[in-house]
Amino acid sequence: MIELLDLEQTLQAFAACSDDHDVYASFGWVHASEGDLLQARFWLPPDEDTAFDDDSEVPAEARALGLTPYLEPATFADVLDVQKRQHPLSGLADYAAALAYYHEYDAFQQVEGIDEALGEATADAQAAARAAGVGAGIFAAFDLQMVACPDARLKSAAQRVARLHEVPVGEALARCRALPLLVGEALDRNRAQAIKHDFEAIGATVQVHGFKPFPWMDAPRLP
Repeated sequence: MIELLDLEQTLQAFAACSDDHDVYASFGWVHASEGDLLQARFWLPPDEDTAFDDDSEVPAEARALGLTPYLEPATFADVLDVQKRQHPLSGLADYAAALAYYHEYDAFQQVEGIDEALGEATADAQAAARAAGVGAGIFAAFDLQMVACPDARLKSAAQRVARLHEVPVGEALARCRALPLLVGEALDRNRAQAIKHDFEAIGATVQVHGFKPFPWMDAPRLP
């Protein structure tokens, strides 16, 4: 059965991935109906075998719904990512315009105020996005801060910090004695969860600050 999504739901499906590899593993293609993307319907088949029949055509059930191949998932994600880097607080209409432009011209859209097509937003724009709880990329991102650790486990914590920060254990130990300590920044979901679990296993208390991919989403959380 084909599950039809609108553009917002499609972007959220991509945002639910942890990273580019997860996108590749989750979607076989992006199919869409024609016309205004804000009114279009999308289908995200889980693999290429589902996305196309034996003749490399969209399955008859999908054609009956007006769906045609739109973009490869990796390309779709790249368009979102470029738009996000150029204009971190982009709205749904901005992403629709960027996708439509790429689909028509096979090129990234120039964003006003950015000198080059693949340039980045100003530091002020990036800071404004961060203040609004919006991360740098199209996937959820997490900052982890160790806020407490039993004295008896400081050495264990320092060993972990030393690996993460690539510093000598002695320096890491000094950092652990001066809490709070940022132990990870802008981490993807899988990496953040692994580090959080590793520190909590020794009794440390880790505070998580999640950054959402798109302004209209809720802040992400770790289990």
